[in-house]
Amino acid sequence: MMDYNISDLRNAYENIGVSQGRIVYVTGNFGRLGRFSSPSKEALFKAHLNVLSDILGKKGTLVVPTHSFSLANNAMLFDYNNTPSETGPFTEYIRQLPDAVRQYHPFSSSTAVGGSASSICGNCSRHVYGLNTPFHRMVENDALFISLGKEINTTISLVHHAEFMMGVPYRYTKEFWKSCRKNGEELIENFYLYVLYSQCDIARDRNIKITESYRANHSVLEERLGRSSFYSVPMKSYFDHAVNMMSDDIYAWLKNPPTKRPYLI
Repeated sequence: MMDYNISDLRNAYENIGVSQGRIVYVTGNFGRLGRFSSPSKEALFKAHLNVLSDILGKKGTLVVPTHSFSLANNAMLFDYNNTPSETGPFTEYIRQLPDAVRQYHPFSSSTAVGGSASSICGNCSRHVYGLNTPFHRMVENDALFISLGKEINTTISLVHHAEFMMGVPYRYTKEFWKSCRKNGEELIENFYLYVLYSQCDIARDRNIKITESYRANHSVLEERLGRSSFYSVPMKSYFDHAVNMMSDDIYAWLKNPPTKRPYLI
């Protein structure tokens, strides 16, 4: 079946683990799901939000990525209240909601709505990953990671939080000073990204190795909808599995250990 309606949508979310009071992180590609019963994009996004809000209840929370990486390495101003999300139109729809709370980071932010929105995305560190960030808080609260229309390994940026916490040697923390506007005040402030050494001969494997190992030991829930599927994993179990793999092999995220290692003494 190519089309889907709001009833199908509710069943899909419930069957992949969305439940009352839970924190869910939603990413992916809505277009891959096929045609919704209403042709309007606004109606589609509103349907997803309404279904999630209804299932999650007042204490539940929806989190989405609202990155704006085009602002890195240039003089463009980050306007906390107005800089749009570059991570798809649904995330921009969520960012613009009156009660949305956006992480204060000009390049790689998350935005939340719901009962724990401020607890997840408010008053964060200036890092994307690590302690006192949305990813750390979501792991601590065993949030549910949901990928719409795309296999989980292609979207699960949570793995980078595992890399950060394990201190993988092929990445380092880079500082950026950025012009920002927040609540009418303009400041130049410092923020951090966890980046790859350009001198390394990095061979990525799109999280295939870690995700296949996770699937062999845990369940990745999948629910067919329209032309594609919903996928979900509990963030804490995936994070713990990735950390365990990196404990055994610090290069587990890569296809192969790099032969060029500028950090090697």
